[in-house]
Amino acid sequence: MEISLFSFSSVILLISSYPLSNFAAPSNLDQLCNLLGASYISPQLCHSIMDSDPRSFTADLNGLGIIASNIAARNATVIAADIQLLLSNSSSSDINREKVLKTCLKLYTDVVPMLNSAAKSIKVKNYSGAETMLNVATKVPANCDNAAIEETSLWSLLNHYDAGFTYVVYVAHAIAAYIERYAGN
Repeated sequence: MEISLFSFSSVILLISSYPLSNFAAPSNLDQLCNLLGASYISPQLCHSIMDSDPRSFTADLNGLGIIASNIAARNATVIAADIQLLLSNSSSSDINREKVLKTCLKLYTDVVPMLNSAAKSIKVKNYSGAETMLNVATKVPANCDNAAIEETSLWSLLNHYDAGFTYVVYVAHAIAAYIERYAGN
């Protein structure tokens, strides 16, 4: 009898030392990232982007769509600022480099209002409008890469930005598409 009491106490001690959060139901973010994992966005990629905004942990599905679009807009804003800095530090004698930087700057500057509009569209439950805007935004990195293809050193740098933005905007697009197809009313 003494042994079973000791064993029972050990089990209670073991369970009480295990965090209760591990027993909680998955959050909307966890569920969404797992569902998107069945498409072209892995759960890890979804989390790596969405976890950057703490509101994601408590948001409903609509809120997650808004947050994803906002993350993409912030990312495009940072990239545009970095390109603007490159342009300011660029030699005016290198016309091709300047042309490429201006093209990419325009692409990233122009996509920010579109991403903000996508977030507003999700807020008012215009999911198809948001998905269309996000689909256009997915083309920005390739267009910048294409502009820079002849400028090898510049292409390498811009491709780094473009690749990161591609991931961010694909997650936002996947979330909007999911909401439109499966959860939109």
